[in-house]
Amino acid sequence: MRLFTAALLLLGVAGPATAQVSSEHVREVHTLFAHNGLSSAQVTIDARERLRLSGNYRDEEQVSLAFSLAQSVVGVRWVSPVTPENVKVQAWETKFGRSLERFFSKPAAAPPDNVEERAPGPITRKLALVVGIGSFRDKSVTPLEFAAKDAQDVYSYLISPAGGGFQKSDVMLMVDENATKSNIEAALDALRSRAEIDDLVFVYIGSHGTPPHIHGNVNVVTYDTQVRPRHAVWSTSLSDDRIGEFVRGIRSKRLIMVMDVCYSNGAYKKVAGFLPAGGKSLLADDDEASGLSRNQMARRILGAKDLVLDDESPAPRARAQTNQGWGKVLISASDAGEKSWESDRLRNSVFTYFFLDGMKKFGDIRPAFDYARPRTTEAVRLEKDHIQRPQVVTDRKDWAIQISRR
Repeated sequence: MRLFTAALLLLGVAGPATAQVSSEHVREVHTLFAHNGLSSAQVTIDARERLRLSGNYRDEEQVSLAFSLAQSVVGVRWVSPVTPENVKVQAWETKFGRSLERFFSKPAAAPPDNVEERAPGPITRKLALVVGIGSFRDKSVTPLEFAAKDAQDVYSYLISPAGGGFQKSDVMLMVDENATKSNIEAALDALRSRAEIDDLVFVYIGSHGTPPHIHGNVNVVTYDTQVRPRHAVWSTSLSDDRIGEFVRGIRSKRLIMVMDVCYSNGAYKKVAGFLPAGGKSLLADDDEASGLSRNQMARRILGAKDLVLDDESPAPRARAQTNQGWGKVLISASDAGEKSWESDRLRNSVFTYFFLDGMKKFGDIRPAFDYARPRTTEAVRLEKDHIQRPQVVTDRKDWAIQISRR
């Protein structure tokens, strides 16, 4: 199974009517806090019957440690995201004070040129980064059988003259041991530096996801991500803040990012102490999963003011006819609380298989996604008896982007 998106928030998914988070769990968490030197950390039960952090912390690392300890007791489903109203973090308060000081000491900036509204010209170059991580340095992390193959299949499509038509020199492929956190971040930086306004940029990432972090985000597990101690998983993985920095900073007006990534208990079942007793959250099933919701993906990664949350469409749409289409398009293989599945029958991630099939048929992102979405949902329902609904967020209503001629 693919244990994810790229692009995906379990914490927003409705759970059982009674969470069974009890005062005993609170005492257990407080004991762990004391054993780990978190003398001012606290946890309470909130109105939704989840554990909520409160108290005082030195820095974000202490917050992450406390959050991780709470998850290790009741699981990811029953720990609320952290809000500044509930916790006091010395480092956050210092940073906020400095931001206010800079704000009041600087003159107002001149209004920028309205460059964001101008359509780009025809595609000048096609640049891509393709990442697939199926095996990990820490062998206790469950491997993904087809992640490396997914990446190779995407790469082969992109560089094929009959497919994407990308030049080999313009496509970076990273699989398994080459896909370290530093290597991926360096590749994103290089891509951002190189891409110009009229270029087309395509990014594909397939891997596991981390448990939801303190703000509810799911990071991408890289080859060298550490899972011991448990809270190190967040600082040693590719964060959605880092991805958002890339997305918002790139000059290209044609950006397609496909995230086939999700969190699942199964990825960490062999890591001692990572999961609660029983290997799952309270009252959750064995396939408990988490990914970024569309709204969260939009807010934390795209960062645009006017976002388009595309509803399901009955059939693939025709592609754009003007300037080959443009916009920033973020695609997630699954929705919040869903797993991104692999298929033994297809020998790929289910979504990646159908998305590539759609690209081969249409050569355009929008009809390819419209083609893949219902087929992914139906294939997962029939083969796995689960729900998987791919999602898309864009900054333009007309987001069809032509990659190849059909």
